[in-house]
Amino acid sequence: MLKIPRNASVTISLIMAVIFFFAVVAGMIMAPKLVQLMIDTPDNFGNRGEISDGGRCYVLGTFYAILVIIAAADIMMFKILDNVRKGIVFTEGTVALIRYVSWCCIAVGVFFFSIGGYFQLCIIAGFAAVFGGFCIRVVKNVIEEATAIKSENDLTV
Repeated sequence: MLKIPRNASVTISLIMAVIFFFAVVAGMIMAPKLVQLMIDTPDNFGNRGEISDGGRCYVLGTFYAILVIIAAADIMMFKILDNVRKGIVFTEGTVALIRYVSWCCIAVGVFFFSIGGYFQLCIIAGFAAVFGGFCIRVVKNVIEEATAIKSENDLTV
């Protein structure tokens, strides 16, 4: 199996975080066209042309909210990766950042669920986002416990 050196892996992850941030910004710029494309795409509900203007505004607002939360989570992940690069992983600050990222995932899931009535795939995306948030919370709990153990060991020495 391919093994990437730790420093290279962190650098690749940082680059991916920056690229992802620019993709989110592009999504914000293109949001009205993307939402219109989603509405015009037929599925088992038929063509969504019957969505009212208020419904269209709700979907667009929800789309923007999702993108803002994703951008915030991406910035926090960038800070986490910067902490890893600096070797300051097991700190309360890093644990807090991981906690916030998990809540961002759960919030994105809730927003996806809220438009699931219009778009069936958003229900699946909502489950995926909430499950991702749950997985991140498990990792957060592990890092939090390791941070507590490290603090105890630092006090002992």
